[in-house]
Amino acid sequence: MGEARTRKKLIRRETHSSRAGLSIAVALVLLAVFLWLGTESVLALLGLAPLLASPWQLASATATAAGAVDRGELTAAGTATAVLGLTLLVAALKGGRKGRRGIAADRAAVVVDDQVIAAAVSRQVQRAAKLAPEQVSTTVSRSRVQVMVTPTSGAPLDRDTVAAAAATEIDACRPVRKVTTDVRIAAEGALGR
Repeated sequence: MGEARTRKKLIRRETHSSRAGLSIAVALVLLAVFLWLGTESVLALLGLAPLLASPWQLASATATAAGAVDRGELTAAGTATAVLGLTLLVAALKGGRKGRRGIAADRAAVVVDDQVIAAAVSRQVQRAAKLAPEQVSTTVSRSRVQVMVTPTSGAPLDRDTVAAAAATEIDACRPVRKVTTDVRIAAEGALGR
């Protein structure tokens, strides 16, 4: 039971992107603001000239901002602050996803890039439908594998054969999270293939 949990944690670590860069950027901005405010406070206590504005000047400017600044500007600033806050909140709560997925394995934590799965599905569909490699393209998203097939002009293409080949290859990859298969066959065929 402990091994399965460890495997699950390893797979999650490899399939989700870290938010460390965003956290460091926000921390550096806040650190710079607090260092500046601290420096202004120390300079004011020592009776020296402020770098930009003393704490009392900042407080009075904040108190009189509602009357001195146009309401449209205040609304725009408030909206921008709210959007920034919501963006940071969403980034904090929703982990980023890398283009990788966990594969079911008994003895190890296995992670495969989505492009590898897409290439395998394209190759299998190409072989089953007897098409050239450039006639099949596959994209893998979070929960769906989309296969786009361009048939050869004048040669009928069986949709069920293509869908079965794609599903068989996806099942052979054994993804931990199930994905749906969407096969699309182009209306116009390719010439001379």
